[in-house]
Amino acid sequence: MTVLVPLSLGTLALIDAALAGFRAATGRNARIRKRAYYLTASRRGLASGAAGLGLPALLIAATLPFSSDPGARYAGLVGAGARMLQVLTPFAVVVVLSLLAYWLLPMRGSTFVILIGLGPFTLARPAVVLVAVVWSVAPSGDWLVWAVALAAAVAVLAVEPMVHRRWYRNPG
Repeated sequence: MTVLVPLSLGTLALIDAALAGFRAATGRNARIRKRAYYLTASRRGLASGAAGLGLPALLIAATLPFSSDPGARYAGLVGAGARMLQVLTPFAVVVVLSLLAYWLLPMRGSTFVILIGLGPFTLARPAVVLVAVVWSVAPSGDWLVWAVALAAAVAVLAVEPMVHRRWYRNPG
């Protein structure tokens, strides 16, 4: 459990970052064949997300060894991460099911999935991240748990605007 929670959160954050890179590039290119363009955008999002996750990792690495009880403090971080997963996992499952439906259904069904699923889920994403942070830190009085949760939320939510501003501000 002590390794599974951070790995799960990191995996979710990196997948989200790749999708954020894709979203940042969407609608910015009039080419018909865009596979390479979107793969590049996803890689940029993934790299930006990985760099952003360095901040919470640095906070943990810089403070945990100097704590009076590093094991208990790490357990507090894992507990907060597990609570965060209670919010993020159902949202991620619904998004994955929507993506599968989008890819597998005919054109009319795919359009419907975008209208009722993927579009609203993209809009709800910042609120879901905020709820996950509040839910994860509410029972904790440890400043490190609060700092790591907030740093991770900022890192996750900053990927799309950062990638958009850096590479896709102007149609190309």
